[in-house]
Parts: sequence; C-alpha cells; structure tokens
Amino acid sequence: MRSFALLLAAFLGLVPLNAQAPSPPAARAALPGPSPAAASPAEAAPARLEDDPAPLLGLGLSEALARCGSPASVLPVRGEEAWQDDVAFRYREGYTLFIFGDRLWQLRFVPPYAGSVYGLFLGDPADKAYSLLGEPYERSADSLVYRMPFRGYPVRLRLDLRDGSISDIYVYRADF
Repeated sequence: MRSFALLLAAFLGLVPLNAQAPSPPAARAALPGPSPAAASPAEAAPARLEDDPAPLLGLGLSEALARCGSPASVLPVRGEEAWQDDVAFRYREGYTLFIFGDRLWQLRFVPPYAGSVYGLFLGDPADKAYSLLGEPYERSADSLVYRMPFRGYPVRLRLDLRDGSISDIYVYRADF
C-alpha cells in the first residue's frame, strides 16, 4: 500500500506516480521540498494574493494548486476530532492554504506576507481594522472576528493581535 506522503509527492510532481514506497529513513530523503530554482514560472507561488482572497475559498485541491503553485511544505493539522483534520499547504511568501477533504476552506497570512487583506497589513494597529471595517462580530483580548460579504457561504475574517497589532490574518468559510 502506498503511503500518503508518497501519493501527495506524486500529485505535486516531486516523484513519479509509479514510484515504490521507500523504507521510512529513505522516505524523508526521497521526498525533498521543491527548490525555487527547480520551480517553473507556472509553478511559482504568487508573492501576493488578491486583497479579497475569499473567492479562493471552496476551490478544489487541483484548482488551488494551479492558482498558487507548489507549496514550500505540506503539513497535517490535527483537530480535536478526526473530522477536524486538515492538510496545510505552506508557502514561503507567508500564506497557508488549509484543505479539508478536497476543498480549500481557510487561508492564513503571517510574516513575511507583504500584501494586504481587505486593506489590512500584518503589523497594522488594531485601530486600523476598526477604522476600515467597523465593529467586529466577535472580539477578545487577542483577536477580532468580522463577518465579510456572503459568497454563497458565510465568510469570516479573523485578526489575531499581539501587542495591539495584527500578527496573523485568517480568512475562512464559517460553514465548515
């Protein structure tokens, strides 16, 4: 039986689909991460996504990879329950795509991401979010959550705060 990592590597084009599963120590060496020099321009990740990334939510896996290129790393993200498990595609440019089943349901933006998300940049003061977006739907000491325009599904924007500034930005489907 093929390992999940080998199948994923074949899907990303890192190894041939008919490759045999290597022994565990060799498996790590056989599945190198993509190098920037080896990536073709079509596979290169965009440095910035659109200011409103919500249209990406709900894309299938192949559509998301066609849009964003090959990730720098792929990680499992365990939830408290098995149905909450995701696969995260992390990009060097500072964004991560979270896939559940075969659909993109959440995006995360962290440094070094240089683009804006709904007019907000990482490092902006929380006051700028209030100025641009008004009162949040939910608020805590370390995050603000906003309801964003409906896209056939509810969209949320969560701003994680550290020392009064935006440290992480999440855009996600609230119906997952």
